[in-house]
Amino acid sequence: MLDCIIIGAGISGMVSARTMIEAGMKIAVIDNSWRSSASRVAAGLVNPITGKRFQVSWRYNDFLSFAKSTYSRYSKLDAEDAYLKPFPMLRLFADEQEAHTFRVKIPTLFPEQYIGEQFSSNSNVLHPSLRNEFGGYRTLETYTFDYNRILHVSASLLGETLIPFHVESGHISNHKGIWKIQTNKGELLSKRILFCDGWVASRNQWLADLKLQFDIVKGELCIIRSSELPETDIISRGFAIIPIGNKHFRCAATFQWNDYTMIPTSFGYERLNQRIRSLIQCDYEILEHSAGLRPTMLHHKPFIGEHPKHTCLYAIGGLGTKGALYAPFMAQELVNHIANGRTFDEEMDLALHCQHLEIT
Repeated sequence: MLDCIIIGAGISGMVSARTMIEAGMKIAVIDNSWRSSASRVAAGLVNPITGKRFQVSWRYNDFLSFAKSTYSRYSKLDAEDAYLKPFPMLRLFADEQEAHTFRVKIPTLFPEQYIGEQFSSNSNVLHPSLRNEFGGYRTLETYTFDYNRILHVSASLLGETLIPFHVESGHISNHKGIWKIQTNKGELLSKRILFCDGWVASRNQWLADLKLQFDIVKGELCIIRSSELPETDIISRGFAIIPIGNKHFRCAATFQWNDYTMIPTSFGYERLNQRIRSLIQCDYEILEHSAGLRPTMLHHKPFIGEHPKHTCLYAIGGLGTKGALYAPFMAQELVNHIANGRTFDEEMDLALHCQHLEIT
């Protein structure tokens, strides 16, 4: 008998699995597409100030502190270089209006903590390969996160407890409080089930009555090589060029609605080129091009909790582009609830997401 079966092996599923194992729980993880999950095509940027309106990321310090501690522990246990690394970022303004918006909002952006050097348009402090028509600033407390490496290492650690299988609603049943999942390796029995299946949760019949309001966005990214571009800073303007070593850079991401495929497109390819050329003025070569789907909630906060009708059916979701930031805190929330009966964080509690529905 398992303590929990986790459906989904992206960053939330993998971190949940590791957190449960550390707590002494016996688990299994099921995911037929973990090698192409949204986490695999994430930009890998952890940034305190986001968007054209310069919003401070929700509860950034709380989540970051927990994430740093968790990933530092993992890297030591795994004998790996740090998964989460501090990395300086230059935020360039798109136009004069954006520069003005920033200047107005500076007092609300925790300037001592998050705002570093500010520079004017065409400032000679920047590398000549960068386009700087309207100025910008250096963002402090920014990090890069290696999704691919941590997911690969975690999958290796899970071994046979990571089962490559596509779970459909009909494979799942509950009999006298025991969850059963029929897989290609036979029937699994568990006290609990946890859905960490990303955008697929919007089609999950076990969660359908919760009427979760997802905003599913397709993102395309690419890896480029450029001998002229400096590797000292992340370059950002609603799109990021992130150094990943050896003159290679991850460029992410485009945003496209109403396309629920994970197939890279010619439109996305051209859009990526446009975004890259808007930030740099040097030669580069595109080496890889990929796509993925990212689910956020319409109110832009993630959720975690127990289904109000199905005992011991849990879900974590809506992490969007901040999976690396949110996942450790949310996984520990779940383990604290299971082990000690602690209530979930009220700002993320699944029960509050659906409190207006009859099922509550």
